[in-house]
Amino acid sequence: MVRMRSPNFPGISLESAVKAARLIYDENRRAVITRDDAAKDIGYSGLTGRSLKILGALNQFDLIENVSKGQVRVTRTAEEIFHGYPDDVKLSALHKAGSAPTLYNDIFERFEGDIPGENAVRSFLVQKGFTNEGVERALRAFLETNRYLEIAGASESHRTPTPTTQESAPTQREEEPRIMEAALSASGAGKVAFSRATPLDFSLTSAGIALTGSTNSASELKAFIERLKVLAAVLPEKPKKDDTEQLKE
Repeated sequence: MVRMRSPNFPGISLESAVKAARLIYDENRRAVITRDDAAKDIGYSGLTGRSLKILGALNQFDLIENVSKGQVRVTRTAEEIFHGYPDDVKLSALHKAGSAPTLYNDIFERFEGDIPGENAVRSFLVQKGFTNEGVERALRAFLETNRYLEIAGASESHRTPTPTTQESAPTQREEEPRIMEAALSASGAGKVAFSRATPLDFSLTSAGIALTGSTNSASELKAFIERLKVLAAVLPEKPKKDDTEQLKE
């Protein structure tokens, strides 16, 4: 029996994709690198079902681009999101990234540029041939992306900056310990022994997340936490027997 597969769509939201692209950019700027190195930059041991899903989403959001077979680099669009000046340049780049996926263009074209309601998008995805599971995953990523663009002031109806950065920063700092706790819980270890000789790092194994290293630098710890945020955004809520099954949807 042939299993149905959903059409191609970003498997994560734009916000998660931007964070992942920033990890690659911080390591390489816009240098050409292998896809395997890009997967390692976002915290994976190499090209796996999960890392390929994330890199695919970055490509659909125009945050990385294929240069040659097996090689990629961060796009100018992504660089403008990170460092564009003035703010209008950043907002324009964010809006461009959020509109880049083919599926999202199809949705906007179908509803004449408006952001439709949840049920309307769900019905549209069913008509496009999505499976039941694919509908919910694609719908969630689409809605989260548009919510992120609205908060940033980069959607069609919100094209002016909103002064939320300074107000949200304390809340973000309060969330960092929770993110660390979630990462430790996902690794299956109540306590982690860090080596004094190696920097903070983690890798994905069949058993979960393995954390290593130590630091007494606040900047290194913050950078490590940002990597964990990207990882937390793409890990499943519950462990699955075969991670690659999601890619068949």
